[in-house]
Amino acid sequence: MKNNTNKLVTLGILSALGTVLMLIEIPYPLVPWLLLDVSDVVVLVVFMLYGWKEAAVVGILKALIHIMVKFSGTPYAIGEITAMIASMSYVLGMYLTTSKLNLNRYFSAIITVLLITVTLTTLNYLFITPIYFGAWSFIEFKEWIAPEYLDVAVGKNYLSFVLAAYVPFNLIKGAIVMSVYYVVRKSILSIKTT
Repeated sequence: MKNNTNKLVTLGILSALGTVLMLIEIPYPLVPWLLLDVSDVVVLVVFMLYGWKEAAVVGILKALIHIMVKFSGTPYAIGEITAMIASMSYVLGMYLTTSKLNLNRYFSAIITVLLITVTLTTLNYLFITPIYFGAWSFIEFKEWIAPEYLDVAVGKNYLSFVLAAYVPFNLIKGAIVMSVYYVVRKSILSIKTT
């Protein structure tokens, strides 16, 4: 019973920490509405300590708490929903590469970042960006939007905008999150062994 209580308290504290880290956002210079944060490091730490189910719960909780604390300024809390999807992508990537494929940390990190990039770029093309700007899907959105409207000078079509904006952003953010995670992981493992 005490072990379960400790686990619940730890998960609650880490969910709160994830929420605080979500509040520390750095605008991505090329596309200012995209925000860099390292809150998914907490999700990865929970994955390391407890497993994928607990990590998924913390990913969801940090986004829900963030909605309550910040009261999302995006339509339908699409930013927080995207953060939940990103967290689930990190968990899925790490689960597949470490638990199923038994890859080393470098290949695991690379595949996880690529999974996140493909997932979030695709979802941004189909739903997330259109909803953020007031449409329901890319079909409705791409007919009236032009990259110049978004202050991004790339090509003349919606797909080129999405690729130019989201692929580098997700690669950079993924690399930062995974790098910070492995530094934190090393520290935690050294503490556990002493």
